[in-house]
Amino acid sequence: MNVAVKIANSIRARSLRRRLFRSQLEDNESEYEDLLLFCHVRWLSRGNFLERFLNLLPEIITFLDTLGEKHEQLEDLVLVKKLAFLTDLMDHYNSLNLELQEKGKHIIDLLSSVNLFKGKLKHFDSQLKRENFKNFPYLEKHNNTGDCNIINEMFCSEL
Repeated sequence: MNVAVKIANSIRARSLRRRLFRSQLEDNESEYEDLLLFCHVRWLSRGNFLERFLNLLPEIITFLDTLGEKHEQLEDLVLVKKLAFLTDLMDHYNSLNLELQEKGKHIIDLLSSVNLFKGKLKHFDSQLKRENFKNFPYLEKHNNTGDCNIINEMFCSEL
């Protein structure tokens, strides 16, 4: 997370860099117009920030290469996998949080939602052990063969 925030802030902090990056996105007819700003205070923005960052990763790498800056972390497949896993996990947490914030819910409903989410985490764990990435679309997209077992075991222990 720190690597992604540092790189995004280096692009967004300087107005010339930001304009050049936005211009590159426009020229490539990208789905997005800009990187999102991450705020530590609003932790829900973490999922949205990571999702946008991963979707723009090829453009970010190209942009940094044109500036002559190298970020070996972005080419590290393990780090990219970790970012993908964190993105998927934050998406699930955000869904739970929005469900808990619905109006008119009773405490029983809220407890049921939390217990259901705990069950989902166990289900996700068993899916990852079988290398089933159905509930982890970003991890599936950035999944490369090779170190798959070691990384998946690390993700299972996190779950």
